[in-house]
Amino acid sequence: MRISIRHETRYDYAEPAAGVFMRLRLWPRSTGGQKVERWRVTVNEREIAPLVANGYGDGETVWRAPGRVEAVAIVAEGDVSTLDCQGVTPALPGEVRQRMFLRETPLTQADDALRDLADQARCAEGDLASLHALCGLVREAVPWRAGSSHVATTAAEALAQRAGVCQDQTHIFIAAARCLGLPARYVVGYLRDPERPDSDHDPHAWAEAWLDGLGWVGFDCTLGHCPVDGHVRLCCGLDAADAAPIRGVLVGPSESRLSHDVQIASLPPDGAAQVQVQQ
Repeated sequence: MRISIRHETRYDYAEPAAGVFMRLRLWPRSTGGQKVERWRVTVNEREIAPLVANGYGDGETVWRAPGRVEAVAIVAEGDVSTLDCQGVTPALPGEVRQRMFLRETPLTQADDALRDLADQARCAEGDLASLHALCGLVREAVPWRAGSSHVATTAAEALAQRAGVCQDQTHIFIAAARCLGLPARYVVGYLRDPERPDSDHDPHAWAEAWLDGLGWVGFDCTLGHCPVDGHVRLCCGLDAADAAPIRGVLVGPSESRLSHDVQIASLPPDGAAQVQVQQ
C-alpha cells in the first residue's frame, strides 16, 4: 500500500513566548515493512532535518525559536510505501540492547491486576503465543473509548477503569509483557483507516515485543492483531512520554493552545516502490 500523510501540530500562545525549545522525532525510517518515498518536516514553514539517530534508531533534532514567537506550526508530510510483514521489524545496527525495554516506567508500572493479566496470557506453546493471547486479553478487558483517559493515565489505572484509548491499551500490553520477562516498547505512528475520511485521522500507537530469533513483533491492541500494511511506523520509546514525537520547553508565563490536523490517504500503487519495500 502507498500512503500519503500530512500531520500539522500547532501551538498558539496567549502572549508571545520569550523562548521555545523543542525536541522533534518526526522522521519515519525505512524498514522491511515500509519504504519512505518522500518526507519533509517544516517548522513555521522552514524545512528542518534530523541531526542524529538516537539510541532507538529514530531521527531526532532540536529546534529553537529565533526570538519571541506567537505560534509554532510543525508540519510533517510525505509518502510511504508499506508491506504487510505480519508486524515483524528487525533490529537495526546501533539500537540499544533489547533488554533495556524491560525497564519499568511510571506509566507502565505493574500492579497485581497487571501481573494477573500476564499470567492469564501465559501459554505453553511459547512466548509468541503468549503475546498474541495478551493482545486479545487487553482488547477485551479495556475497550477503546474516546475521552476515557488523559496523557498521564497509567496502565494500572486504565485496566482498573476498564476503558481507554490506544495509548492506554498499549501501556497495559507493555507492562504485562515485561511481567512475562519479554522486552516491550511503545510505538508511535499512523494508521490508514479505509472507513474514515482522509481528513479524519489521528496519530496511532501500538506495542512491539522482542522475541529472540524473530525480532520486534508488533501488536495493535486496538485492532486485536499485528500491524498490517495500513500502519506507518514513526518512532518508539519505553512508553508514550518517552516516545513522544514532539517535546518542548516554553520560556515565559504565556499559556499555549495545542491543535492537530492529520490527513491520511491511499495513493495509486507503484510497482517499483512495492518491490523495493519487499527487498
